[in-house]
Amino acid sequence: MTLLDMETTSPGEDRQLVLAVRHGRGRTGGSTFADYLIQRTRRGGREIIVGDGDRRNATLAGFYPPGTEGGAHQPPSDQTPDVKDWIGQLVGKMVEERSSLIFDLGGGDQALAEFCRELSLSEFCASVGVAPLSIYMTGPEVEDFEHIVTIHRSKVFETERSMLVFNESLVRAGKTPRGAFDAIMERPEILELMETGMEIVVMPRIIHIAEVRKAGLGFYEAVEGKAGRDGKPLDPLKRFSIKTWLDRMEAQLSSGKFREWLP
Repeated sequence: MTLLDMETTSPGEDRQLVLAVRHGRGRTGGSTFADYLIQRTRRGGREIIVGDGDRRNATLAGFYPPGTEGGAHQPPSDQTPDVKDWIGQLVGKMVEERSSLIFDLGGGDQALAEFCRELSLSEFCASVGVAPLSIYMTGPEVEDFEHIVTIHRSKVFETERSMLVFNESLVRAGKTPRGAFDAIMERPEILELMETGMEIVVMPRIIHIAEVRKAGLGFYEAVEGKAGRDGKPLDPLKRFSIKTWLDRMEAQLSSGKFREWLP
């Protein structure tokens, strides 16, 4: 079975609606992981609303221009009251349209923290049949992991479903991914997180992501040989590289808990 034949691509598959929130510092690859989930969800024939709350570094809005079909939604400013109102509006849109929703709030969760202090977002999700999912992004630097632990302990968005994503693209040049996260795996906090049901995902390095972005293509479009902005598809080697990355991601996410957790 090839990537393009996998069951996750079957249109109309009945899945629970998901509210996914990305946590972590702004340089840990959260927007790339969110973009992958958006593409994967839509490729499977399922709806997902895109919320890009990082006005200063609006990565998802760059991939999904606001105002276009399926485009990202942005708050009117990066002021906390505006972002809180915007969160509430998109949550309402999620319920009304019966669509999953993903939030990329950048490196800060202050607006979300205040929103959840005023209204338990997780409890609200349970009341409307939506499954909340926390996505924690980290590189191999211990400081990145400690930031994740702080967010998790604060219970800003407390969920039964949570993922810790190790981003191999953040492994320093000249080093291999093998063993890069050993220092984190040896921390006692890992057991603390695992005891809450958190699952680990490894996001491999995407060697040719710059070429995919320059061509204005999605990951699946690149693999299928769709022409980019210059009217040409990526060459066979680059397409194979992206396909290998997608296959590795799908191998982790297409079974077990993740099959139920993801939008």
